[in-house]
Amino acid sequence: MDHAIKITNLCFGYDKKTPIFNDLSLHVEKGEYVAIIGHNGSGKSTLAKLIIGLLEASSGKIEIFGKELNEENVYELRSKMGIVFQNPDNQFTGATVADDIAFGLENKCVKTEEMDEIILKYATKVGMEKFLDKEPTALSGGQKQRVAIAGVLAMQPELIIMDESTAMLDPKGKKEIRDIVKSLRSENPNLTVLSITHDIEEAFDSDRVICINHGSIVFNDTPNNVFAHEKELSLMNLSVPFVFQLRNELKRNGISIDTIDEKEMVNELCL
Repeated sequence: MDHAIKITNLCFGYDKKTPIFNDLSLHVEKGEYVAIIGHNGSGKSTLAKLIIGLLEASSGKIEIFGKELNEENVYELRSKMGIVFQNPDNQFTGATVADDIAFGLENKCVKTEEMDEIILKYATKVGMEKFLDKEPTALSGGQKQRVAIAGVLAMQPELIIMDESTAMLDPKGKKEIRDIVKSLRSENPNLTVLSITHDIEEAFDSDRVICINHGSIVFNDTPNNVFAHEKELSLMNLSVPFVFQLRNELKRNGISIDTIDEKEMVNELCL
């Protein structure tokens, strides 16, 4: 398999008494969209920090695009990755939206005459081309996160890590970000996305869901198969997407519907 991320026998703890991960192994293939879910304290965000080299594993191996992550190549491998954090305010560095998108390009010494075209291209991809002269502080939460994503995309990463990037958004903002991810992946099938999220609807859009509990993988399967385990997920303080809740409630009331597609479900109920 062609892996974007390959983690083998990973062990890590902030201290020796309380390990977060003990012999964790998982992989993300190139072009795959994988969602990692789990309750607070399950190790999700710690895993993201390990993957981008902000934390160092006690033992085990992390490979990014076939190269083992270490002190010598951490910056080289980071250049292939872009990360979108929970709070977009923590990522803003420029006085305007355009300045903010330009920040990473300046660090890569992109020529000024090329920069404006790149900024416009990626601002347009996230629907923020009309806001280039605006101050980031004047934007809504969803708009700020769009700008953060544009700044990441301008760097043309092969892997995007979204670390609870919709946690502070309202339902409309969350849907906007989900739609952007779908659009980006349809345009570039080779783009790999790793989403660490509490947003179950976001996880439902992924190719594969990895559920972590107390540092161990409980489920690693398609969204349909993972979210079929409503009882087990509820014991981990996790819910399932609305369509699963509706289908299961109908089943408990004697109405059997196999589909989890909302339109198909409505059609079946109307028959």
